[in-house]
Amino acid sequence: MTMPEQQYDGLDAKERHVVFLLTEKCNLDCIYCYEKYKNRSTKTLSVDFIKDKIREEMLSDTIFKKYWFTFFGGEPLLEFDTICNVVDWFLKENWSSRAKPVHFMVDTNGTLLDSRMKKWFSTHRDHVTLSFSLDGTKSAHDLNRSNSYNDVSKHFSFLQENWPEQPVKMTIGLETIEQIYDGVLHIHSFGLQAEFDVLREDVWGDAASEKRAVAAWTEQLQNLIAFYSLHPEISRPRVLNQKIEMLFDTRLRESNPFCGAGKHLICFTPDGIEYPCWRFSPLCVSEPLFNITGHATSENETCKSCPLVRICSSCPGNNYALTGSWSNRTAFHCGFFKASLLATVRMLLIDHPEYLLETFEGESKSEKLQRMRRLLAIRLINDVCNPVEECA
Repeated sequence: MTMPEQQYDGLDAKERHVVFLLTEKCNLDCIYCYEKYKNRSTKTLSVDFIKDKIREEMLSDTIFKKYWFTFFGGEPLLEFDTICNVVDWFLKENWSSRAKPVHFMVDTNGTLLDSRMKKWFSTHRDHVTLSFSLDGTKSAHDLNRSNSYNDVSKHFSFLQENWPEQPVKMTIGLETIEQIYDGVLHIHSFGLQAEFDVLREDVWGDAASEKRAVAAWTEQLQNLIAFYSLHPEISRPRVLNQKIEMLFDTRLRESNPFCGAGKHLICFTPDGIEYPCWRFSPLCVSEPLFNITGHATSENETCKSCPLVRICSSCPGNNYALTGSWSNRTAFHCGFFKASLLATVRMLLIDHPEYLLETFEGESKSEKLQRMRRLLAIRLINDVCNPVEECA
């Protein structure tokens, strides 16, 4: 799922993400889809149910300063009329003074867009954003996502005209890892931004296969570093722009596998049941989890003792599906993560060669603190990740 990211980082998040999984139905069959049990139900979320939940959120007295309401699936454009009805109702309502700023997201594969939908989305683009998935080149996308490239790519100009700053999401698996560079440049050629990361699941094969995949990942990142260094005007993907200074932010816990699911993020499935995230729902796991705060927690010792654990992103839903505990991190992406940190360090020093100076004019106290944290992080990352160590 793609949305304007506010990854929970152990500090007090101030934004609320409420996901409405409109339907389990989907017109594609992507090879890496984690919704293993979708299409078992024909239920859909009703307009009245969604309105009630939005009203509750808007009028509640909470710490949240902004709300993101996301329409998800399955494929949410199968329920386009529901999206229209809810958004148009919301914009006409006279909300109380306690109401918070709101933006709507639609996380879609993009294949079902038609002229009627485009007209409505364009009219509402200040309030609603379409988030597309495109796995880069035509060959990579067609392999991963049911030969749907032609049905998606014809809408790129529409995306660029309406939401040029909304990134297109690429998902990287073993079969397409050598096409990352070409795929990112392909997306940029349409005037769009790209975000990508590797799958967290156990898809990388034996040790030799994983080693080759990490080497390919590293090479692709190095090629992108060279490209972005020549094009500073293009927004960099997060994988090359990670917040490494957080390694030395004393406000954070030593280990934080929590993403905010169940507190900053909640999801309603088509039967109207609330889950901490769709990854804990019956679409994704055989034993759904309704409340992760009351669920026993554990974390493997390898990850717990890793000096990089503060900034190692973790998906509690994926952890739960694969280990039985939302806080027991999976480590299938460990080598890829370490390689991405080294790439971030290289990109950072290309962008800010002045960081290596002892002092420089005009530096504020906060800027100096950030620079020192980053320098400490660079040293630690080089010590731990160079060369990339194999994860236990």
